[in-house]
Amino acid sequence: MSLKYPIYVLVFILLTSCKQKQNKSSAEPAVYTYGAKNDSAVFYFNKGWELILDYGQWTLSDKAFRKAVSFDSTFVIGKALVGKSTTNLPERIEILNDLYPNKNKVSEDDQLILEVTRLTIELFNARDQKIKLEKDFIPYFMLAAEKNYRTFIHRHPNESYIKAEYIEVLNAVYGPKIALDSLHNLTTTKQKKIPFFISYSATLESDLGNFEKALSIADDFNAQINDPNIPQPYVLYGSIYLKMDSLPLATSNIDKALQLDPNHIFAQRFKNQINNKLKILNGND
Repeated sequence: MSLKYPIYVLVFILLTSCKQKQNKSSAEPAVYTYGAKNDSAVFYFNKGWELILDYGQWTLSDKAFRKAVSFDSTFVIGKALVGKSTTNLPERIEILNDLYPNKNKVSEDDQLILEVTRLTIELFNARDQKIKLEKDFIPYFMLAAEKNYRTFIHRHPNESYIKAEYIEVLNAVYGPKIALDSLHNLTTTKQKKIPFFISYSATLESDLGNFEKALSIADDFNAQINDPNIPQPYVLYGSIYLKMDSLPLATSNIDKALQLDPNHIFAQRFKNQINNKLKILNGND
């Protein structure tokens, strides 16, 4: 009888250990902090990505990134995203200058993101200052973005918005077919429901000339958003109609998007493309 007690204890320990392992494996992955030391900073940093990529709310996104930094003044990646989102050239120059001495103060994984963001800000500053960059800058930039984002998302597959940036880079480098295949293959079941990945799949389908499918996905996206005050559905419809040369529909959608957020960079570009096409049609080229 005296031998049974240790056996029962052993069985109990083994069962408890297995249960703990199961609970641990089924638990939600830890939130990646990007070097922020404050939960509120992380929250508003992720909110900034959500606002710009999912909903096309560029103005609110900039405010969210700034709020993230207000909660943690040492948040280097947060400051870099403020530099990427701001339209204020002097502020962007100052932020870029601040990034150089701080680049070695972040983790190895954060440096992957910081390098690409730094190059993006450098590109924006050169454009606004009308400075000609070295001829190999863009190839180097695209190579670094592809390499760094790929490394990061394989280490952190649940970081949806860096994965979104990676797929956009793939589209720029290799075209919509590879980008669309990558979107389907790299996103988790949960990520496939994120608004950006739905809307971007419609964008890529339209780039491939699959307009009927693109519009069907856009309808699903619009139904999911279900808010007439969100710019992104209008931008998506407008971009698709622009590729279809349905200029009145493209114009009405892009104008609505810009009415909701005048700072939407892609809507501004689409508006310029529409105007250029209209000039050609009207013989004003």
